[in-house]
Amino acid sequence: MQRYGIKPAPSKRYLFTGVLILLVSSWFIWSGYNAANPAVRSDLISFKNIDDQSISITYSIQVRNKNIDHSCSLIARDLEKNTVGEVSDLMPARSLLAGKNQRTVVISTRLPAVNAGISSCE
Repeated sequence: MQRYGIKPAPSKRYLFTGVLILLVSSWFIWSGYNAANPAVRSDLISFKNIDDQSISITYSIQVRNKNIDHSCSLIARDLEKNTVGEVSDLMPARSLLAGKNQRTVVISTRLPAVNAGISSCE
């Protein structure tokens, strides 16, 4: 084509590649930020046996949206890792402060518990 004085049309391949790289890199940045900053973050601090029928758990919770209700499912386990007690810790809207909030909850158990943990928070 160039031999006869007709120049080839500019290639749109570079533009398409640039837009595709921009979209993929933007998605990676967005997904990395959301994975690093979840809506609810909880950490187990300690647990303590009170007696054979109850165990105390202390944990911290940090939430992004304080204007909605939150709850954490807390469980107690026996020596064979069977669940022997479970309680849902409900936190009404606007009851949590900015930053980390430390909470202590007593879990009633049907058998002696050896540890406690956080099953889930939402």
